[in-house]
Amino acid sequence: MLTGQLLTIEEAAHFLNVSKTTLRRWTKAGTLPCVRVGARRERRFEQGDLARLLNADGPSPSVKQALTVRAAADPIGVLDEAASRGVPRHVCLHHHDRNESWRLFKPYVTNHLGRGAPMLYIHEEGARAEVVRLLQDEGFDTDDLIARGLVRLMTPSEAYLRTGSFSAARMIDFIESAILDLRALGHSVILISGEMTWYLSGAAGVEQMIPYEEALNNLLLRYPDVSIVCHYDMTRLPGSVNLGAVCAHTHVQLPDRIVTGFYRN
Repeated sequence: MLTGQLLTIEEAAHFLNVSKTTLRRWTKAGTLPCVRVGARRERRFEQGDLARLLNADGPSPSVKQALTVRAAADPIGVLDEAASRGVPRHVCLHHHDRNESWRLFKPYVTNHLGRGAPMLYIHEEGARAEVVRLLQDEGFDTDDLIARGLVRLMTPSEAYLRTGSFSAARMIDFIESAILDLRALGHSVILISGEMTWYLSGAAGVEQMIPYEEALNNLLLRYPDVSIVCHYDMTRLPGSVNLGAVCAHTHVQLPDRIVTGFYRN
């Protein structure tokens, strides 16, 4: 007897954040039940069956491996699925060095710029030439993207610390103004990212950084297609700051996967 909503294979793949090929393999192996409908015997899935794969006991090892691989390879898919449930696209990206930071950040960049969505990136002081080179290595014409307003590169002194100190409220206004400017140009899908080592500057107000991160979640509820990725250097920032970031974000990008953060509305 059917007890829940039936989903298409596309909807089920999106729900679990795996590929349709993986779903077909699981149904053939008996790992996941499905219903066949219509003359073409297309697969349909009960939402309850999908949810049971992710129950409190955890998925089976093969399912867990598939979900882990998917989360590592497709952080955008993870954010899309969460956004469909009203969860803000707010990621703290934890890394050990700048090479690892770029490796983890690259899928976000290529996904957005590759489909014509704009990016505002607040990078570390003195890193602009490196950022331009990294974008060019991915095949992007950085000068053209900047000229068209699709890439905006800034330093902390031009954003977080532009008055010489940090104010959470002022920075929230700055981010929202940037979003509204891009929406006025016809963009709703937007990537905003910032390196957080400016915390080490000792400037007045840096203690407001984690409350600022928490406030960004409420801002993003108004702009569900906007993604904000914040870079946290685990070798330079204090452990208390990295822990605070995990508690202030809806998602945590680790070196091998993206997982749910501890922030709750």
